[in-house]
Amino acid sequence: MDSQADSDWEFDDVDDEKDVIFTKATQQVQKTHDKIVPNDLLQLYGLFKQATVGECNASKPNIFNMQARAKWSAWQELGSMSSEEAKKRYVEKVKELFPQWYDDVQKGVKSDGGGGTGWVVHSIELPPADNEEKPEEDKTIFDFVKDRNFSKVEQLLNKSDLETLDDTGLGLIHWATDANDVTILSLLLSSGCPVDLRDAEDQQTALHYAASCGHAECVRLLLQYGADKMALDIDGKSCIDVADSSVLSLLQ
Repeated sequence: MDSQADSDWEFDDVDDEKDVIFTKATQQVQKTHDKIVPNDLLQLYGLFKQATVGECNASKPNIFNMQARAKWSAWQELGSMSSEEAKKRYVEKVKELFPQWYDDVQKGVKSDGGGGTGWVVHSIELPPADNEEKPEEDKTIFDFVKDRNFSKVEQLLNKSDLETLDDTGLGLIHWATDANDVTILSLLLSSGCPVDLRDAEDQQTALHYAASCGHAECVRLLLQYGADKMALDIDGKSCIDVADSSVLSLLQ
């Protein structure tokens, strides 16, 4: 969304009044969230967290939790945006979605219902995991890693699999690490999987995944196999930059 001029923030320069309109905006979203498309809901969620909590300091959720991961990304990408700017953009987004609501607020119409300022827990439509309900005969080695089925992975593993990325852009090493499956991860590494293999989207290594999820045993194993602690992802962040506090001591 294009940035708005200060004149578009059409309230007196009093923090309390800006907080009032922000609160009214959150109430409008609470009442109408089922009419808002998922991408807009994610944008509003990120702005709400930035406005009320500040810069994202949470660990990146497990890749199997796609809804939490999408929400985390919407918040994290706002970087160091100020609370004031996030509130302003939140209101402007709600104004864009519901022009009549904004006109009513400008005219002093009292917001009805809607509760407090807390974020509504809503359902964001995301594609289901492709592994659900899949017959075993149709499963690939990637599916068996997701299932944490060591015997099948050991049985099917070929050297060519070790550097292959699936259609989500992840390698076997990423899936095993994200699942915190040290046994399968050890099998992959001992079979010659490149320890610093990067995913397609974020250019993150398995050590980024292990560190951000706080998977201490995976961190130890990856370091044992020579994982590069200084490898940078697409945002220029190392595993230390994204690490959960529980594993920082292992990386320093």
